[in-house]
Amino acid sequence: MTRKFGFPRQEKLKSVVRIERLFTDGRSFWMYPFSVRLLVTEADEPGCRLLVSVGKHYFKHAVDRNRVKRLVREAYRLSKSTLLEMVKQAGVSIDVGLVYRTKEILSYAEVEAAMRLVVDRVGEIASKSSAAV
Repeated sequence: MTRKFGFPRQEKLKSVVRIERLFTDGRSFWMYPFSVRLLVTEADEPGCRLLVSVGKHYFKHAVDRNRVKRLVREAYRLSKSTLLEMVKQAGVSIDVGLVYRTKEILSYAEVEAAMRLVVDRVGEIASKSSAAV
């Protein structure tokens, strides 16, 4: 039985090699409050891995950075099902890096709305680039 709304370890982007490849070879776009890095690759097992980053430049205290990361991960966890469906239909694997780029801690509703837009855009890119990969 799979948990629909979980955020298991397999969906977290932790590999240094994959992270470097994401930031060197991946494409990017801006969608407030995120700078989104995206790398679409061909895969035997379609899936999506996520990296969330909040810089010290914007939030000096670790407490604030951790709060923002929790908000972003929760918003992704609840809206990822549509993205996973699109990725499975396209038959690709996606690495996504979300970099939070604003100096204010947004409310959960604002983060969730932005996350839905990001998920939709990433899903569109995945389905378009499935033919190119």
